[in-house]
Amino acid sequence: MEKRHPVFLSTGYPDPLGVRQKVLAPLLNQALMPLGMTALDDGADHMPLAQRLIDDSDYVVLILGGLYGALSPLGLSQMHREFVYAATKRKPVLAFIHEAPSLLPEAAREGAREGAVRRDDFARLLQGKTHCHTWREPADLVDRLARVLPDWLRTYPAAGWVRPGTAGGTEDAALRRRLAALEAERERWLTDQRPAAAALARGGDPVELEYSCAVYQGGACKLARGRSRWQWDAVFGSLAPKMLEGASEAVLRKTLEQALARRALEELKPRFPEAHAVRNVTLAEPVLQQIKVQLRALGLIRHDERGAGAGCWRLTATGDAAMTQLLARRREGG
Repeated sequence: MEKRHPVFLSTGYPDPLGVRQKVLAPLLNQALMPLGMTALDDGADHMPLAQRLIDDSDYVVLILGGLYGALSPLGLSQMHREFVYAATKRKPVLAFIHEAPSLLPEAAREGAREGAVRRDDFARLLQGKTHCHTWREPADLVDRLARVLPDWLRTYPAAGWVRPGTAGGTEDAALRRRLAALEAERERWLTDQRPAAAALARGGDPVELEYSCAVYQGGACKLARGRSRWQWDAVFGSLAPKMLEGASEAVLRKTLEQALARRALEELKPRFPEAHAVRNVTLAEPVLQQIKVQLRALGLIRHDERGAGAGCWRLTATGDAAMTQLLARRREGG
């Protein structure tokens, strides 16, 4: 199988020699996917983004030219902070240091002595703490990087990343079959544990949905609590189409709240006769949890851990059939 390895690439900010673009080819040739940032002149703190990218990377490559870079409130440049963070995360770091910064164009080296001292101190730190090499011209850097990378990658093997579905024909197919068998076994076990359907509230049986909302009347807004009397078929019919492709708990909640909002004004009229609008309908949390438990106990829905975020809810085959029976239109006179 062919693996890819994310690598965090830091070439200094700014990059007047265009080093970053020049070194992409040798990295890509070694199945490395460069991550990093190229424009940091807006005055913002980009370190949180750099930390996330370093966390996601298998390797870190630093290319130090003649510039140390602008100082952060901590007194360190962006590249220096990136190196410190990578070291704390025990990421393999490969560094390339320009051997004669005084020969670089004015825009590519520190103009003030203080900046040059900081740059040289940082270079000595990299030489003592990383696998370090020198370079003079961009072409020399590209050639040296291409020669060094293979041995360095062998010295620090990493798990890497494999494109889904390409993990190897026979092995991948066997894993998919095993997963399907385990899921089927789990569903059978859950079915055996369910109470008899006849003992559960269902179909036309009533269920109360408690909610809170803002009621507007006479120019004033009041917080109110309400109870809406539904049937289990109506609850399931509202939610089922959302779960054909999988729906998060947030989607299920929003769907019920929208349905409640269409009823709330009429239901609250006896208590608020002058009410003219209802807003911010919020379903009570225990009600949503009870609905999930009930529909699951009836064998209509199941929880899929592979869904987005914390997983999602999907219809079972029984739930799909029940939705079709409940919601599909019949021919007139049929």
